[in-house]
Amino acid sequence: MSSMRRSARRLPLLATAAALGLQFACSDSTGPGSAGGDRDLVLVTSIADASGSNGSGFIQTVSLDQAAVTNTDAFEQVFFPYAVVHENDVIVTQHFYGDQAVRYVRGVDGRLVEAGRLNLPSGAFGASTVFASERKAYIALVYAGKILEIDPRTMLATDTIDLTALGLARNPANPADNNPEPAVMVIRAGKLYVGLQQLVSGFASADGADVAVFDVATNQFERVIRDARATGPGRFGYNSTMFVDEAGDLYVYCIASFGFVPGQKAGLLRIRAGATAFDSTYFVNLTDANVNVAGGKIGLLNGIGYGGNGMLYAMAQVPALQSVPPNYATDRAFQAVRINLATGTVDALPLPLNNGNSTGVTVLGGRVLYGLSTTTGVGIYSYDPLTNTGSTAPIVTTQGDPTLLLAFPRVP
Repeated sequence: MSSMRRSARRLPLLATAAALGLQFACSDSTGPGSAGGDRDLVLVTSIADASGSNGSGFIQTVSLDQAAVTNTDAFEQVFFPYAVVHENDVIVTQHFYGDQAVRYVRGVDGRLVEAGRLNLPSGAFGASTVFASERKAYIALVYAGKILEIDPRTMLATDTIDLTALGLARNPANPADNNPEPAVMVIRAGKLYVGLQQLVSGFASADGADVAVFDVATNQFERVIRDARATGPGRFGYNSTMFVDEAGDLYVYCIASFGFVPGQKAGLLRIRAGATAFDSTYFVNLTDANVNVAGGKIGLLNGIGYGGNGMLYAMAQVPALQSVPPNYATDRAFQAVRINLATGTVDALPLPLNNGNSTGVTVLGGRVLYGLSTTTGVGIYSYDPLTNTGSTAPIVTTQGDPTLLLAFPRVP
């Protein structure tokens, strides 16, 4: 196994941790589902082995009516699988731990049924998946520098976008590097937006944020949108780190090399509806934000999910609470937060501190749901934005760290 893969397992949420996000997490389902006993949630839990850097993942549908969930009836998957929801489809990619994309379908009983597999190129690091239609989806292959077009119904590849042939890579230390590392993707108004990580070593990115734009109808490259104020657009595997709000504005969370490169800024950039460049008047600087947590500062964001009305929910690292070296399984150093996209303010929510391996965040029936591993229990916790109250213990307990929560879209 390469040193890059081994180092990734030490990063919060990239394999030693669930990295990447809202699940909404990678979820296309950014609106609430129906609240009730209809298995409206996809739950992914992960259980580490003795090494702490590998183990098993489990995926299943659950209802908030269940007081406790085990993995008895779940599908076993790789450690910390990525997943995306589209209508009743769920597609999992296995990133470091496997080379397959797996399709599950929610059946009439609300449970998942496996409906096909696609073998990806070995070691390609299949990450983000995004649907263009019922018969067309894209999978980002980070280490291959390509985007695979597939038919989700048949799980067959139908086309390939080769980014290595487009001259988009930026690596000052290695000019021969032709891979810009496509990570997170989102589709807006017929255009495919692709966050390029521009890795220079391990998971350290070249300064700046690059987003490539392609035409969905033709797969043709159009442009790269670039901004120097933040670094590392999107988080591998978590579509919710690039999202579109009610006005059609596209927001990009920049990870800034997971906080390991001094001087780089993490935060939120915006591309207005109809615009072809980042909004020069807008940048939510999360690196320098003052937050009501221990030490006053936050680091990387784990789970991320847009809750509507300009409010973004996330799980934020609190560096002052992290041990040295960090232990993401046992440290309780992550705090649920809410980010006001209009003002840029970040507020800690009344939920207990979480470990670095539990990253689930989504919205369902007006409530924000967090997958947490805390000193009061492991499972799904609830936050009510109207009353600003949160549960002190899980409303649903889980077997293993809840690394993803995905809400199915509401049926009209």
